[in-house]
Amino acid sequence: MAYTALYRTWRPLTFDDVVGQSHITNTLKNEITLGRVGHAYLFCGTRGTGKTSTARILSRAMNCLSPKDGNPCNNCENCKGILEGKILDITEIDAASNNGVDSIRDLREEARFEGTRLKNRIYIIDEVHMLSTSAFNALLKILEEPPKHVRFILATTEAHKVPDTILSRCQRFDFKRIRTQDIEMQMQRILNADSFTVEERGIRLMAEKADGSMRDALSILDQCMAIGGNSLSYADIAEFIGATSGEVLYGLASAISEKNVAKAMHVLSGYAEEGKSFIRLAEDFSKYLRSLMLCKFTANPMDTLDVTEDTAEELLAVAEKISSEHIVYCLETATDLLAKMRHLSDPRVAFEIALIKMIHPAFGEGTEALAARLGQLEMQIKNGTIVWAAPQKTPSPVPKEVKQEKKEMPKPAVKTESGALSESFLKNRDEVLGYCMKNNLLQVMMVLESVATAEDRNGRLCLLFSDPDELGAAKGMLSGESLQGFKKAIMEKAGISADVEMDLIKSTGGGVFDPLSDLESF
Repeated sequence: MAYTALYRTWRPLTFDDVVGQSHITNTLKNEITLGRVGHAYLFCGTRGTGKTSTARILSRAMNCLSPKDGNPCNNCENCKGILEGKILDITEIDAASNNGVDSIRDLREEARFEGTRLKNRIYIIDEVHMLSTSAFNALLKILEEPPKHVRFILATTEAHKVPDTILSRCQRFDFKRIRTQDIEMQMQRILNADSFTVEERGIRLMAEKADGSMRDALSILDQCMAIGGNSLSYADIAEFIGATSGEVLYGLASAISEKNVAKAMHVLSGYAEEGKSFIRLAEDFSKYLRSLMLCKFTANPMDTLDVTEDTAEELLAVAEKISSEHIVYCLETATDLLAKMRHLSDPRVAFEIALIKMIHPAFGEGTEALAARLGQLEMQIKNGTIVWAAPQKTPSPVPKEVKQEKKEMPKPAVKTESGALSESFLKNRDEVLGYCMKNNLLQVMMVLESVATAEDRNGRLCLLFSDPDELGAAKGMLSGESLQGFKKAIMEKAGISADVEMDLIKSTGGGVFDPLSDLESF
């Protein structure tokens, strides 16, 4: 026996079986019970939300010999004949392939005659927006003066393309995207019926991937169940559908909140090793950032977000650590990235650069980047990670011409007296980072992000790290060409000419934030 796909096997047979559209099915059941059936209906909504299934249920309910609370019984002669396709009084037309005026003229001629077995002759026209202008005009004529025995059920994914003259003659019902929770529940019912076990996180991943479409969800489930065995793990499903795991998205968002480029690059390296698409990652991360934005700007995010409670709690926790301005800036950056990276030969590099800009808005351009950095500073002050220093004595103003001339001149090399090297490095750290960004020294940037502090050791600049793993990674990255690039950067921006070494410190203390020096990079 040929295998039947899940979405066909589990197609709803009554209004009560339709998932997530109770606002529509309850109304249709009442119309059937009260005998107030309209002559034309228009079902609108995205794919896989139940439009065609509901149209078929309605066609049986209109002709059922013993309906039950508005539902077709599916056991009477009429219902069985319709389900088996033996009654020709129910006609389904695909407007995508039959969109000409001749098709509608043939329908009009045929509709003049009563059905052979049913009291209501029904025409279901799918994707009705695909009809030509002349075909719509022909359809309008019969909708204006329909025979008493004829009923029309039109379905479309693009209601805005249906002429107003058609809309005004139909009862319109808008099908909603099915909630992720409702899709999960239906998938669990199917799995229980088939004695198949799937990890709960895996069901959620498939439901989220379906994006509000029950048909898509069941198609994904069908493919995953074909992997083999009677059970599926989250890892199996994630690998099969190529989805971005929640851990990756959370890791990137956390790196942004912590201003940690090294952490972000570590997450990206792990993602790249799995061989997944960076374009897909950009799409999924944009959705994640949108969810963060909704958490920040809405009083009740759960009413807006189509996620589980666990995911909502995670999003709220991350959103608390990032300012509103910064989230908006990150989302704009991710949106711009998506528009560009499909045309690039190496999307990974584009994603890395965009991510660095999200972490350090100072590298971005425009007022959005400025607002994001100010938001970052406010968040750091609020969290106590930086402390305002006492106001410094303002230096005498320098003539504009002289100041510009000094900026163009390289800084003199710092003397190797105690504390001079580390003091100059820490003071000019942002300028060094900016130099590395402009010159595409990504490895150097990752090292600089991990540096906790610095000190002078026998005429050498010693970079100190608080984490052994970060120290080990830094030693691997800062060598050869990258080391030479770092030396050039500190020479150009900090005036330091010295050898460099790295070491571990046991603990680090809170730094002092000087608003005058830190805001210079704006």
